[in-house]
Amino acid sequence: MKKLLFCLAFFTTVSCGPAKLLDPVSNNCENVTEDYLKAIEAWSTDIESKSKCEAVKKSLNNVLKSCSVYTAAQRKAYEEQLKEFTCEN
Repeated sequence: MKKLLFCLAFFTTVSCGPAKLLDPVSNNCENVTEDYLKAIEAWSTDIESKSKCEAVKKSLNNVLKSCSVYTAAQRKAYEEQLKEFTCEN
């Protein structure tokens, strides 16, 4: 699951590049991507923290909803995987 989270971060970061700065949807994508990357960084320092794990899941869900780089089928698949991923130790 961690590979999925990092892959999504990479693709989201690439898709929200400087060429889209004037587009409000892309700006929102950049903002939620930054939040996601911060959540990943915080969780990586304390991987046992349930609250930090939940923050990653929440921020990743925001990325999926805010960034238009995913097709509806991709978005649905990622959302289903997020539902299955638990933060229980």
